[in-house]
Amino acid sequence: MLLKWIHFAQIIIAAYGALQAQVAISRLLEYEDATKKLAKISSEAERQLYKTRTTQASGAIAILVSFAASVLLATRGASYGFLVRYFASPVMALAVYAARAYIQDFWAGKDGKKVTANKIALPKMASYNEALEKTQKALQVLGWLAISWAASSALAVIEGY
Repeated sequence: MLLKWIHFAQIIIAAYGALQAQVAISRLLEYEDATKKLAKISSEAERQLYKTRTTQASGAIAILVSFAASVLLATRGASYGFLVRYFASPVMALAVYAARAYIQDFWAGKDGKKVTANKIALPKMASYNEALEKTQKALQVLGWLAISWAASSALAVIEGY
């Protein structure tokens, strides 16, 4: 029964994370046209645009897959075969952790500073700064999800479905 509660908590956490990711992506899209123009003349701008897209997408996908897996395991976990029941949680823990590491590497850098440390104090950059705040919150959500998937992995072995 405790395992179901963990999955229900994951559903709530992932729903919150999906909202954060959606806001971050929509705020970053406001700068897409200007960045595309700059990317035509600068290979670094092109690389930054590509990394922005892929990191945001990987975070959103990890959160949405985590939401879906949590719903399926919470509602029908016992009806799935042995492999799905016992390997879904460790696979999700690794996938969510990998997405979080990928995002953190680009947005926060190797020194582990917060994403919001990159805020730009210029006019017309409020949406970008909000996107940074939401990206930081999405990173936190991915951290919580990775921990919860690791916990559900251990509990699945101890308690079973």
